[in-house]
Amino acid sequence: MPKSLPRPFEEGHGAPQRPLVDTRRFLLATRETGYRSTTAALAELVDNSLQAGARRIRVFVDTHDCEEVHRIAVLDNGGGMSCAELDEALQFGGSLRFGDRSGLGRFGMGLPNSSVSQARRLDVYSWTRPGDVRHASLDIDEVLAGGVPGRAGGVTPLPEWLCEDVGPHGTLVVWSRCDRLADQGVGHLAASMRTELGRVYRYSLWEGVVITVNGATVSPMDPLFLKTTSGGPRARAFGRPLRYEVRVPTTGEPSVVRVRFSELPVSEWKDRPAGERRASGIVRGAGVSVVRAGREIDYGWHLMGDKRRENYDDWWRCEIAFEPVLDELFGVTHSKQGIRPNPDLVALLAGDLESAARTLNRRVRDAFAATSTDLVGARAGRAERKATRRERTLPQGEFVPGHRRDGGVRSWRIVARELPTGDFFRVEHADGERVLVLNRLHPFYQSVYHPLAVDDQRRFALECLLLSAARAFDTGSSVSESEVLSALRADWSDALAAYLT
Repeated sequence: MPKSLPRPFEEGHGAPQRPLVDTRRFLLATRETGYRSTTAALAELVDNSLQAGARRIRVFVDTHDCEEVHRIAVLDNGGGMSCAELDEALQFGGSLRFGDRSGLGRFGMGLPNSSVSQARRLDVYSWTRPGDVRHASLDIDEVLAGGVPGRAGGVTPLPEWLCEDVGPHGTLVVWSRCDRLADQGVGHLAASMRTELGRVYRYSLWEGVVITVNGATVSPMDPLFLKTTSGGPRARAFGRPLRYEVRVPTTGEPSVVRVRFSELPVSEWKDRPAGERRASGIVRGAGVSVVRAGREIDYGWHLMGDKRRENYDDWWRCEIAFEPVLDELFGVTHSKQGIRPNPDLVALLAGDLESAARTLNRRVRDAFAATSTDLVGARAGRAERKATRRERTLPQGEFVPGHRRDGGVRSWRIVARELPTGDFFRVEHADGERVLVLNRLHPFYQSVYHPLAVDDQRRFALECLLLSAARAFDTGSSVSESEVLSALRADWSDALAAYLT
């Protein structure tokens, strides 16, 4: 038998029921929603603008008598809200579109939730025709002091600081007394907003929506690099897009999950400076872009089965796109900044995605190997250039009598090719160059050296170690080598192979 309700809540006792939610404590608790960045919280406002039909969205990041950000505002030219709609918009869960699966919003939590996570005061101005501006507000400190949110009332002037052409209809959302922003200046915050908004809303931007931050236009950023601005890497599609038809958990109707992959140009970009590759988004960019209704809600290493992320995975990308009717399948949170795929989705996608990931990883490895030159005269790497400069400062040592002297080593070179012996390296001479040849068949090359081809700093240190070892082993002979050194290198190579395998 079910337990009876406690007496204060039983019918007929006349005792007033306690409210289901303690407003003040709820307001403080919801401030801890945990948006991963200020831009992630701001995206909730951009979602509302887009769902209201806005084609131009302007973001303002402002200071107040100091370098710290004091105010953030979003102005759009969407359809605007009536007084009733404006009052509902400031309620948690208060939305005429609650449960709607046709657009970006669904729960009616985005505007108030994201706002209080970043600021202590929220003001919303909205108008459906020129001059008919209505205003509502939510002030945390006023609520904590026992007050209530300001409801939409009569016609209100727009803030004096807004010197923009607002258009015949639209909405202005203002965050003030911002106390939850990262410790960063206006310039840095505005720049990071442009970058993140460009990636999250790339589909809307490609369709003609204009977003600006402090007057600077946000450019679409494609993490798959299939559509790029001039000067950036241009990827190519890998295979055909995958299409999975699934049943909507709530209705049983069909919907589609689309997956596509891209490969970045290894031969074209692998030798670019690390800073340039990092600025372009290649370095540490491995992952899957998860797109819901044309808006990115997550970016990470998702649905890859047992495939671990490696440096080589920076050179390919994946995108998974779906519609809001599949939110339960993807485990979308109300803040739209992450997914938690359920077991059915994992079973559907992970096998294919892991297989594709391993294939792409292998193709990247092969591309790096193919671009490793066997010919002297190609562009030298950092360690080779430094060894060449430093060589003349080192003692030349004694050469074995009868061996050829070539007038000194003018430069160093590292190449990779298959060697007939089990040695993991050997040294050759060619026209004044000392050439360190790495054996592609040796486990050292395959499991240690080659994976570091995408990590400039660690590869530099490893190559310096190899070049110094090669110099110590080299006798200066182009004909034969010391039997002792040859035997030592063979023993070293065999032991190294045994330990690595």
